[in-house]
Amino acid sequence: MRRTFFLYVEENSPLYRLHPLLKILLLLFFNLEAWIIESPTVLWLSIVGVLVLFKLAKIPLARLLKFLLFAAIITQAIMFSYILGSKIPGNVVYYEFPWGTYVTDRTLLYAFSMVGRFMLMLVGSTLVLAVTRDIDIIYGIISLKIPYALAFTVSLAFRFATIFIDDYFKVRDAMILRGTALDKGGILERARKYVNLSIPLMVLAVRRMLELTYVLEAKGLNLKGKRSYFYEFKLGSLGIALALTLITIPILTLFLKMSYGLFTFPGWPFNG
Repeated sequence: MRRTFFLYVEENSPLYRLHPLLKILLLLFFNLEAWIIESPTVLWLSIVGVLVLFKLAKIPLARLLKFLLFAAIITQAIMFSYILGSKIPGNVVYYEFPWGTYVTDRTLLYAFSMVGRFMLMLVGSTLVLAVTRDIDIIYGIISLKIPYALAFTVSLAFRFATIFIDDYFKVRDAMILRGTALDKGGILERARKYVNLSIPLMVLAVRRMLELTYVLEAKGLNLKGKRSYFYEFKLGSLGIALALTLITIPILTLFLKMSYGLFTFPGWPFNG
């Protein structure tokens, strides 16, 4: 078992053994496809495909449970924003609000599509980061001929994101043990509770940044000049073919969308 950003995975996992550059391209691939595709059918079929990849890559789906609360909050925000504040024409008007907005069949379909975009980004990024190590970020970005200083900064950003998630669950569990019911009360009361939760998180984040500064200074890290590297990753012909595929598919998807109307909203079978 090998340690990654999120968990321990089997060393023989196909995705874990990918070249760092391919992991970076795969992360960009999922987010670009979610940005380009508008059809809810294609989006949700893509999500199912990513979940299948979890199984093939020997990554437990239970890892996604940590993001359920975050996903639920974002999903609610998307649904409320479209239901309460949009004017999307449709075949059937379900409800019209006094302030001039209304809910149609296309309103719900459009909200469903936007949730699908978000979920594809979430599950796709989680899949890649679940098999990605710190050195993968640095070596992957360096493979793109980007300066080491920028690669190191991006790696730290990913590392702090995972640390922040762990801190969030620690602080949340501590508040629950002290008797705070985060899931009870009205919207404003819940918001106040989460504001109280954010204060210790900010303190922890500042403390960790200071600690990191001291550690980097003590180790004498120099981001300028030429560097030597401990690991050597070879892409190979198969890796080059996969890299070209990950670059070509989003370009092809965008071309088909702009030229022939494929992958656009509402998409099959809703526009038939």
